[in-house]
Amino acid sequence: MGEHLKNSQLPHVLTDVIGDFADLIQKEVRLAKTEVSEKVATKLRAGMSIGIAGAIGFVALLLVVQGIVFAIASFGVALHWASFIVAAALGAIAAGVYAKAQADAREELTPTRTLHQVQQDIRIAKEQLT
Repeated sequence: MGEHLKNSQLPHVLTDVIGDFADLIQKEVRLAKTEVSEKVATKLRAGMSIGIAGAIGFVALLLVVQGIVFAIASFGVALHWASFIVAAALGAIAAGVYAKAQADAREELTPTRTLHQVQQDIRIAKEQLT
């Protein structure tokens, strides 16, 4: 009986299955690392964009203040209107950048594609073993 077990294909097949499964797990871990790295990079870009939006918004605020100062100082000279137009344009740009960055920051860090793939691999492995 022991000689028959040595010559059977079952140990070889199990060794191959275990080796393939270990290789699959390593690939899934690499995929998860890549996916998390991509999502972290998106979060960092979103943070930088929020900072840039804040800086542009601060410049817009300064221009609004400058326009108010010119309006009070000039009493009728239209120089302040130019400051208001520039400030409004910068404010609109800041709002657009902030909205884009906020949308990027909402993305989850969970590697959902990898988790789905691992669940599918486990299901297929169970089906093949039964």
